[in-house]
Amino acid sequence: IGVLTNVMLITLGGLSLSPETHTLPLNEYSNRRVAAGDGCHHVFLDVGANLGVHGRFLLEPKKYPKVRKIHEIFDQHFGSQRDNRDLCVFEVEANPVHYPRIQANVDAYAKMGWRYHLIKAAASDYDGSLLFWHNQDEESQEWGFSAKKLREESVEVQIPTIRWSTWVLNEIVPRVLPSQLHGNYTKEKPVVVMKMDIEGSEYLVLPDMIASGALCHLDFVFGEDHSWMAPIGFHEALVKRPQSQESSPLGQSFSFAESTHGHKKLTQTNISDKVHAHRIMATLSILEFARNCETKFLQYDTEKYLFDRLPLPTLRL
Repeated sequence: IGVLTNVMLITLGGLSLSPETHTLPLNEYSNRRVAAGDGCHHVFLDVGANLGVHGRFLLEPKKYPKVRKIHEIFDQHFGSQRDNRDLCVFEVEANPVHYPRIQANVDAYAKMGWRYHLIKAAASDYDGSLLFWHNQDEESQEWGFSAKKLREESVEVQIPTIRWSTWVLNEIVPRVLPSQLHGNYTKEKPVVVMKMDIEGSEYLVLPDMIASGALCHLDFVFGEDHSWMAPIGFHEALVKRPQSQESSPLGQSFSFAESTHGHKKLTQTNISDKVHAHRIMATLSILEFARNCETKFLQYDTEKYLFDRLPLPTLRL
């Protein structure tokens, strides 16, 4: 596979793709673009990976007996007799502090023949970059690293963003499935599961996934919501323009300002971000009743094995 130039690259194991175009180079033997998910039967998207331990829960379940609920989720959707060669894991993480640890996982699993990839970017509803904050919580593996400043002494850093809905539609939905499977499955339907724990940015990403149709291509979504951190009104690249007044169906008055990427910034006049966050979660609940969308949701995650000091596997000769 060739290398894209003049664009910021995100590394996926041995693959490189651009967050601006979401594309890999064309296959030199055909006109079809190579997708990051090609050859993956089942896919796990770990969005907000921290140290990437959820991917380890999937690939090495016996090492992590304390996360029974997570094992139940994976067994239900991927099968209890699954083979890691049939799986692909994509670890999406914004915090550069965690990249060396996740890359160590990538390297060790590659030697095992397992596809575990790191995406060095923040999942968002647009391509570009965003101001993030190290919120001085190193004792908790910086689980508060986010687009919201939580402390006076927080340290800022600019992080690349990818429009997550477009990435899923381009890299996972049209993937070429493998011609044969290695595991023992009661049903061979390919499955995509997503965990999302992105410290309030879910209130930007999930609505965009609904609007684009990407969300209904997933089979199961679980994770945490952070209504107290909901950044409904943020975007650092906003252009100050005359604002227009619009009324919501529920009678509240809102102000909208156009951002540089064509989206609207919502600046509430008499309603809190937290209330909007709850409404977004309610919308997800409604989506479960759509007969043409089979996606199921569970508000659950665990911080067990937060520091994940368990050894990585080695290939036995």
